[in-house]
Amino acid sequence: MARVHIVMASYNGETYIREQLDSLLNQTFTDFHIEVCDDGSTDRTKEIVREYEKRDGRVSLHCNEENLGYVQNFMQGVLRSEAPYTMLCDQDDIWNPDKIEVTLAAMEQAEKQVENVPVLVYTDAMNYDSETGKKMGSFHANSHLDTKKVDTAHLFMENKCIGCTVMVNGQIRSFLQKIPEEIRVHDWWLALICSHFGKVVYVNKPTLLYRQHSGNIIGGSSYTSYVKKRLSGIAGQKEALRKTYRQGRAFLALYRDRMDDAQLEIAEHFAGMEHAGWLIRRIDMIKYGFTKSGFVRNAGLFFLL
Repeated sequence: MARVHIVMASYNGETYIREQLDSLLNQTFTDFHIEVCDDGSTDRTKEIVREYEKRDGRVSLHCNEENLGYVQNFMQGVLRSEAPYTMLCDQDDIWNPDKIEVTLAAMEQAEKQVENVPVLVYTDAMNYDSETGKKMGSFHANSHLDTKKVDTAHLFMENKCIGCTVMVNGQIRSFLQKIPEEIRVHDWWLALICSHFGKVVYVNKPTLLYRQHSGNIIGGSSYTSYVKKRLSGIAGQKEALRKTYRQGRAFLALYRDRMDDAQLEIAEHFAGMEHAGWLIRRIDMIKYGFTKSGFVRNAGLFFLL
């Protein structure tokens, strides 16, 4: 069994998947296995992966019996992993040659500090224009996300992690017997688990080229684009906030018995925000730290609550 299991979610990825697989197979750390989890591709994605499967024993193809969507596709891949460490991988990025090595070193350092608990390590990424080949700057710098705020209260309200940079250790699997439909994003859910019951670690270094193109499910848009989108779609933002509350309620329902008293108080107040009164929502936002990164985001959040 390989030490690192890489879960790559694929769906109609024939355009970029060769370049991504090549970058994975060119890693400085070599004790890994790549499981390409295909979610019903109708292009040549599976054919391409089978070519790599024949060429290198570290590559295998798993075909879902039905289309799961990207959240469940990733989560089921993590559950199938039996390796000490699991990494999440998109089909269209390009990993730096030392990505596994850098991330694993941070993981091992964290595990020396906290033993036998779930740990999540995530890194920065370099935004990359697919058409021009131009590097467009750090994902976290461009998006103005505060990577220091990964406590439970902040993570209930805002995800900081880029899934394609994430590594989790094997202890995470004991928290994944049930995977609720209310999960908004797989990396967000894994970060919530590790923040509550283990540790979340950020490596301030880009470890991949984060490809930006028209087919991105979740991309690295600029902070200016983020603000414009929020201003132009208030109804959509309120619905996104409701989904965030529901994710919090699902987390509380599933892990209530594992929380300590302080965690339980925070989780119960967050879970109750959707149906709380106008004033109570805003008081709880300030009292418990249910905030986002930066003044502009929090001003918008205060308005939306």
